[in-house]
Formats: sequence, C-alpha cells, structure tokens
Amino acid sequence: MNFKGTAGLLSLTVIAVMLSNCAKPDYAAYYDSVVKELSSEGYNGRSVYDNGDIKAAHFIIGELEQIEGLEAAGTDFKKESYNTAFPEYKSIVTPGTPDRWNDEPENTVCFPYLQSFQFPMNVMRGDMSVEVDGKQLRATYDYTVKEFSPSCHGEFKVAYMPDDMVTEENFVKYLNSGEFEDSFVVVDWNRYLELPAPAFERYKPYIGMLDKVGGLIMKDSSLFPYFKARSYYTMPMPVLMVNGDFPSEATSIKVDIDAQMLNARDAHNVVAWLPGTDADNDEYVTFIAHYDHLGAMGADNVFPGANDNASGVAMLLALAKYYSANRPEFGIQFIFLDAEEANLLGAFYYCENPALPLEKTKVLINMDMVADSGDHLATEATENAMPWLEQFKAANADGQFAPFDVAMQDFSDNSDHYAFGLKGVPSIYFSTEGDYYQHYHTPRDTHENTTLENFGRLFSMIVKVVR
Repeated sequence: MNFKGTAGLLSLTVIAVMLSNCAKPDYAAYYDSVVKELSSEGYNGRSVYDNGDIKAAHFIIGELEQIEGLEAAGTDFKKESYNTAFPEYKSIVTPGTPDRWNDEPENTVCFPYLQSFQFPMNVMRGDMSVEVDGKQLRATYDYTVKEFSPSCHGEFKVAYMPDDMVTEENFVKYLNSGEFEDSFVVVDWNRYLELPAPAFERYKPYIGMLDKVGGLIMKDSSLFPYFKARSYYTMPMPVLMVNGDFPSEATSIKVDIDAQMLNARDAHNVVAWLPGTDADNDEYVTFIAHYDHLGAMGADNVFPGANDNASGVAMLLALAKYYSANRPEFGIQFIFLDAEEANLLGAFYYCENPALPLEKTKVLINMDMVADSGDHLATEATENAMPWLEQFKAANADGQFAPFDVAMQDFSDNSDHYAFGLKGVPSIYFSTEGDYYQHYHTPRDTHENTTLENFGRLFSMIVKVVR
C-alpha cells in the first residue's frame, strides 16, 4: 500500500484502530471452534469414509450462509460444459455430479456453492492388521501402508534385499526372479530413493514393474507419514513403510489389509464470493484452503486433520466474517478445495474451470496448516506475487505482534497454490511450523494438538495488507 500526505496518515490511523479490534477473542474463539468441529469424530477424517467430506462441506456452507453479503459462487452440474484437468504425474480429473448428496431441502441450498468433479481413488476402510513373528505392529506408529496398495490377506515369509541389488539395473530383475512370490521383501528406503526416476513419480518405474513379489517393506530410520497422493492407481502388491524398530532378522509376516478402488470418487470444491464496494472494480483477492483430509487407513485408524487443514478452513471463515463487516473496494473469493490430499486435484480442476477469470486475481493466499506453535512461518510465493509478499513482510515487522520468522521456500508442488501459480496467478502460501508438526498426517493431528498462539498475528497481518 502507498499512503501519501494527510490522507495517508488518516488511513494509517484508521487501520491501526481497525487492527486493534480485528483479532479480538470473538474471531479467535470462532476460529478455534471451527478447528474443533471439523476435526471431531463425526467427520471421520473428512474423506469418503462414512461421507466425512460431505459432512464437512455441509458444515462449511452452513457457516457461509450465516455471513452477511456472501454469495454462492459454485457451478451447476452440466458435465458437457466443463473441462477435464490433466495435471502431469497426477490423476485425470473429470467433471462430476453431487453423487453422494441427496435431494433433501437442506442439500439443495448447498448446490450453488459446489463445483463437483471426480477421479479414481484407492481407499482403505476395512481390516488393517500386520503381525511380524507373532508380534502385532501398531498402525501409524510402527508402520503405514502406501496408498496404492491392494487388498492382501495371508501369511508370508520375510526376506531382505541386499543393498547392492537396489540399483536401476538390478532392482526389478532381482525381485522378479520368482524367489519372492510368497515373501514380503525388506528394502532400504534411502537406497531406493537413490534410484533415478521422474521427480514426481518414483514408484511406477520400479515397483510397478514387479509381478512376482508378495509385498514390499520399505525401511527407514523414522516412519514415513501416510499420504493419499498416489491413490489413483494400485500396485501389484502391498507396500508397507516401517521405521528403524522393524527387526533385521524377521522370518514371517501376517497381513490383513482391505482396499477398494473407487473408479469415480466424487469430490466437491466449495466456492463463495463477497462483492466489493466498487461495482466497477473487476479485480479480486482469492483465499484458498483445502478442507479434505486423509480419512482412514483401516477402520480403526482415522486421521482427524485438525492442523491439516481444519485450521486453514477456520482461518478463511474467520476472514470471511471480518470482511463481511469491513468490505474493501474489490471483491473477495473464498475457495474451500477438496482432494488436496489426493494430489491437489481440486485446485487443478478449479483452474481448468474457474468461476471467475483467473487473470483478474490481484493475489491468491493459501492457508494450509496454520495452527502450529512457534515463530516459523513457512512461505512460498510466485515471482509475480513478490510485491505482495514484501507488504506482508512489512506488516509482519510493524511491531503490533512479535514478528514471524518468514522462512522462504521454493515454489513447489506441496499445496493447492501450486496449481494456480502454474496458471500465472500471483500466489502466496503460508504455513506455521512448530512443536505440533510431529503429528502431521497421523491420527494425533487433533484439536488438542493445535494452538491459538499464532492466530492473532497471522490474521492481523493478512487483514492489514489486504485492506
């Protein structure tokens, strides 16, 4: 912002008064209540497990409906009028319908907010049990199951792959020798990572070529977090990730894993619009946050996703409440994206089917995991968003709050802003990282493992710059 002369001083005074009120406990308390609600047991990890994602979208729309001036800005469901998205190294995303919504009156209120799409997705919401030499392993503590794993039930031998066989030339040849058809083979994860592969797909070129192996066990010193990014296909055999506690001389493993491939898993972005005070101003600011999470890895291992990303959703809703009462001249768009955990698919679909012209976006701000402690503010920005980022840095250092350590990272494929940035939209990503990051993508990402510590300074920093 540029302020000149007396008018500028008056504007600064007005903003100072405004900011002294913008992070009152009512905004903070509201934000916290949303985080608690969306990460509660009834939402089942906000994925297709027991329609947790539909319940979350219902809740979000219910909150939007109560905010004065907000308008639904989704789309209708005429498939022929929408474009399919073909993001590289990701699932194809096709136009969809509200398949799991019904015709009850309260649902028809939701339809104008929705942008529906579909994609294939492998889900695990049944049995999930692993025993090694008669000892039961703890899911999400001792092991996770890669999202592209098929169903598997039975008892197998355990074998260990020599490190010198984990090479581009020998990996597939060694494992497809026929010796391991009734075995789970332990592979050093760090050796596997050294195999040459495309940056965004390191599984298909090697694991996808195996057809004579019972299963794989990738071993690292620490446990690999559970992901859904590669759930749009299945491998010929299950792949487990284990930590350094996995025994080095195990002989047998008993596995019970239920998986199901949904060929057309429906998903739904939620889009709302707050008009600005100047009807002739066709530029706008967009806030985004994904509301989906991982659902379940087996019926007993549900991922609440409080920090990731009930916190981002809660921040957007709090900002929507604020801007409803303090409208800028330009409009503000709020997009609650689905299928981020499935590889940013909701964002890529929206970018192919925008509700508003992307080129009219002044800046897009993505909030993904903002309920952590500490001063570390992980930040990414496209080159054309750097002037905005400089304003955020100035607001961060204005003395009203203790400043964040604004930690710049490379623009990367780690959250929904990436899809918009590829389309030339000025895009900024914010994420707080502190003591609670250890619970990332585990069932321990609960409301109890979040904090309000950073709400006030992040909320105020955004309000100051966008106003």
